[in-house]
Amino acid sequence: MSTTRQGISTLIEADGRRFLFDVGRGTTQNMYESRVNPRDVTKIFLTHLHNDHYEGLPSLWLNAWFMLGRKENPEIWGPPGTAGMVKGMRAMYEHDLDHRSNDLFKKEYLDIRVHEIEPGVAYDNDGIKVTAFTVEHADGNPAYGYRFDHAGKSVLLSGDTTYHENVVSYGAKVDALIHNVVAFDEETTKSGKFKAVEAKLTTPEQAARVFSKAKPRVAVFSHIAKKGLHGEEGDKAIVDRTRKAGYRGPLHMGQDRMTIEIGDDVKVKHPIPTKDLPDLDSPAVKL
Repeated sequence: MSTTRQGISTLIEADGRRFLFDVGRGTTQNMYESRVNPRDVTKIFLTHLHNDHYEGLPSLWLNAWFMLGRKENPEIWGPPGTAGMVKGMRAMYEHDLDHRSNDLFKKEYLDIRVHEIEPGVAYDNDGIKVTAFTVEHADGNPAYGYRFDHAGKSVLLSGDTTYHENVVSYGAKVDALIHNVVAFDEETTKSGKFKAVEAKLTTPEQAARVFSKAKPRVAVFSHIAKKGLHGEEGDKAIVDRTRKAGYRGPLHMGQDRMTIEIGDDVKVKHPIPTKDLPDLDSPAVKL
């Protein structure tokens, strides 16, 4: 756990529409702190069904309905097994929802449309296309990465995977390539305790190969799994290993609420302050 990184989640906004990829711990709060109303985020794509990629889903699903008055049904795209997960989540809260739904908070807006998808084009509407492709995540399979395309701009999300040529091919010359990374200090590596974790994610050296071959305009590490590499010094060690392995392009260590603006230039911006942000139900808040 970290004060600057909660669960894994990436929000993409294009042409005024918002698409969420994975819903890790803290996603709903981070949306608000990023000036995004969780009520308006209803299109969700899951890379795979490890809990850290959807444990924030109940909060987004329920709080956007009960606290914020969502009046649009969420849609979820994900690998086989997604429908069963959603059904189980609904069952877990059924007693509460039966008693709390009323004319103001209508139960019908809790229904989730689930699309269990195979590799290929998952979404194609009004100039926005989302393509799913297979990656390799051992006990997390079936696991997908996603490519997002709109108006000649593109984002590639690797999802959880070890080195995979699909990430290279689908990520070729994208504007932003967002990739997982795993790195341990020497003592942890020697202990062998987390060898299985390292084997199903991507090391800095493997990521350097991906970035060097794909040649994105900017590369970003997300889903940063590190042990014994603490704080900014730990982040620097990961970047240094990536550079030592040969990648020389733009590279950033992701943190919560970082934004990437893609236009003629690609601008990576640090999180905006939250100190004076009022409560979401305040009339001063316009998201």
